[in-house]
Amino acid sequence: MTTDPRSAALVGRRSVLRAGMLCVATLVAAPLLGALQGCATGSPRAIAYGRDECANCRMIVSDPRYAAELVTAKGRTLVFDSIECLASFALRNDDSPASARQAIGSLWVAAHLAPNALMPAEQGWFQRDEGPGSPMGKGLTAFATESDARAHGNAAAPPLRWEGVLALVAREGLRQGDDRAARG
Repeated sequence: MTTDPRSAALVGRRSVLRAGMLCVATLVAAPLLGALQGCATGSPRAIAYGRDECANCRMIVSDPRYAAELVTAKGRTLVFDSIECLASFALRNDDSPASARQAIGSLWVAAHLAPNALMPAEQGWFQRDEGPGSPMGKGLTAFATESDARAHGNAAAPPLRWEGVLALVAREGLRQGDDRAARG
């Protein structure tokens, strides 16, 4: 049985082309699948400190110790300069009409002792600093453990969970003039 050299070269060339296309498809598809997976899980994104603007008060997010994020159910990320801005936005969002509401997928806060690590707000322990502390003046800081929060705060004020932060912000609001986004 003899093989035509042209057909052997053609088969070899097709194999090389298929392998090359497969490599290109893999290189293109892998990041896209990763991005889609990130949206599906509601993972936070890296905050561009000094450039990102708070979705609540419009201040530039500059202090990593107080930063927070909200990821919508559709994967859109909103950045906040403080825990109290995130809480205020989440409270308003819950009360807004369904047509105006952005379904909340997940809430994230900076761990005060490891500020570049965002953790789910529902897992955090929150302490209120004496004095203004945070960008919006409530002094709310997040910790990964209750013992870290107790060590940071004063003994008279027990650490809060996320529900307590929401209740505090609902009760006290933000300082006059700081909640510009709420007024429109």
